[in-house]
Parts: sequence; structure tokens; C-alpha cells
Amino acid sequence: MKKELFTLLPLLSLLFCIACTRDVELKIETVSPVLVLNASITPDREVAAFLSKSWFLMDSVPEYNLPETGVKIDVYVNDTFRGTMSRSDNPADSSEYKGQFKLPGCYVQTGDKVRLEADAPGFDPVRGETLIPSQTEIALLDTARMITSGSLLFRIYLTFEDKPFDRNYYRLVVERLIEYRKGDQVKWVSSFCDSRGESHQLSGDQFEVPSPWGIFSLSYDDPVFQPGIPSSGINDGTYCRGVFSDDMFNGKEYTVTSSFYPVNSLETDSVTAIVHYDVHLLSISESYYNYLKVIRNFSISLGDAYVDGLLEPSETYSNVIDGFGIVTGYRISTRRITMPFGSFSYEWSNSYYPFE
Repeated sequence: MKKELFTLLPLLSLLFCIACTRDVELKIETVSPVLVLNASITPDREVAAFLSKSWFLMDSVPEYNLPETGVKIDVYVNDTFRGTMSRSDNPADSSEYKGQFKLPGCYVQTGDKVRLEADAPGFDPVRGETLIPSQTEIALLDTARMITSGSLLFRIYLTFEDKPFDRNYYRLVVERLIEYRKGDQVKWVSSFCDSRGESHQLSGDQFEVPSPWGIFSLSYDDPVFQPGIPSSGINDGTYCRGVFSDDMFNGKEYTVTSSFYPVNSLETDSVTAIVHYDVHLLSISESYYNYLKVIRNFSISLGDAYVDGLLEPSETYSNVIDGFGIVTGYRISTRRITMPFGSFSYEWSNSYYPFE
């Protein structure tokens, strides 16, 4: 009897594990497209924006382009009309998204309130506004090298003075720039990716060059990037979305840290590659901070664990009224680190690539 019972128990457990499935037809009501307005405004450049339209979630081929005529973006600075933007698309660049706009000769200053009002045929008008924050200078940039897991880690210590009385927001960005030289030919390649997800050639001649192994990745070690989260660091890949507020050091001097695996400059018989790391401290508007804080959670890792799948779903932040998008302001301070020439040939691939 016991023998029969032991034989039946596995069979019964299998029956409990068998699940029934059925197809469920998902009905999603079609949502009419709205205007999408995006702009990052700084006193260092003319006021510019990107205007497109939203598309339905189930569209097989998303279409975001707007008509060539009848589309406009008006610019107001401190409630004073400054002009209507003109299109600034580059027809020679097939990879560039269409919908670029710029107001030639229009620059803003610290403390300005900038409002953009956009309109297009068949759409409700939208608007968004931001305040231009004051610039925060980098008081000191220090570095340290350390060995971790058998690899050389480069840690930076950036010191700055937070302005009192107001709540301030910041973004820390590190960009790897490689200056290639071959005879009289020179070109620059950035670690930032273009719209095709490839390393972006900023300027210069066309010739084949060696490329570092792997992609540049910045780790945010400092607790200001992860308040309340007990972790050794947040790895944010090449996008450098590390934003933080002054809640932990309001009105005081603070040293923020981050780290990455460096690449030394390289000199071969045919090509010289000088590696620079530009460390950018951005003073950003509150809307800039709120937007990147949400976007960053879509793909985030703590240490070696990817936790984006464990985070609560959140709606993308937008400060554009009657539409989608984000209108932000920022100021930027930069220090450059130039790497020495080294004998670490394993940092570079043996293949040569013609960046385009």
C-alpha cells in the first residue's frame, strides 16, 4: 500500500503543476498623437528645441515627423517675446532626427525664465518653461588609481561649493575624448553615442584608427546618487545620468566621487591616440533633475545586480502642458584629464575602424 502511495504522489504533484493557458485579446483604445517638445537651454548656446509628435504604442512603424510647413515654436524670455524659431535640420545627415529648431542670436542668462510655445497643424498647442540655474565652478579635481578585481580603477574626487538658501540640483558627466593623429590628419571621437548607438566622431579627417576594448562606463560611488540605498555604486553605462540634489550638504563645500576603468594614450608606428577625460559638473533646473531621475530608473544596476525589473513602474516626467516632453535649463563647468602614454596594449584592439 505504501509502495503504491509513493508511486501516486509524484503523479499527483505533476497534475497540480499543470497549468491551463488561454489566449486573451488585448484591447487598447487608440490615443490621438500630441506634440512632443524637448529643449535643454543654456547661456552657452542659442536657444534650440526638438519638436515631434507621439505615436500609438501598437504602431508597427512609429511616425514622429511633423509637416514641413505650419509648424512653429515661439520663444519668451521673462515673459517677453523674443522671436519664432526656424528649422535647423541638417539635410546632409541622414541619421539625425528631423524636427530641430533654433532661434538665431537668442541667448539667455542665469536666472532667466524661458518659455517655449509650440504649435502645428492638427494638434493642440503646447508649452513648457524652465529657469536657468547659476553656474557652479569646480573648485578642485583630484584623482586616485586603485586595483580592484585585478583591474586598474580610476577614481575622481570633484570638489565644489553649493550655494545656500536655494535647493540646487546637479549632474555629473564624464566624457572620454580620443584625439587621433596620423601625420597632418587629426580627428576626435567621443564616448557618447550617436543616434545609431555608435561612437560619435566629433570632427576631423577620415582615416582608420584603433579602438579601445569595451565601452566607457561610469560608476557613481558617492552616496548622494543613491540616498537611502546601501550599495557600493550605481553603474550608469555611457549615458552618465547621475543626478543629485544638495539635500546632504546644503550651502556647504562637498566632494563628490565617481570611478571608471581608464584607457591610457597609445602611440603606434602609424597612429597616435591621445585619451582625454572631460569631467563636467552641470548645474541643472528642477525639471532636468526630475526627468533624469525617472529615466535613469528604467535601466539601473546596483553593484553587479540589475534591479530595473524590481522597481515600481513610474510615469515619465514631463513639464510640457497639453503635450509631452521636457524643457530644461543648465550651466556647465568642465575640467580635463589627459592620460599618459602607457604600455598597456591590451587596452586597445588590434583592429582598425574607419569612424564615419
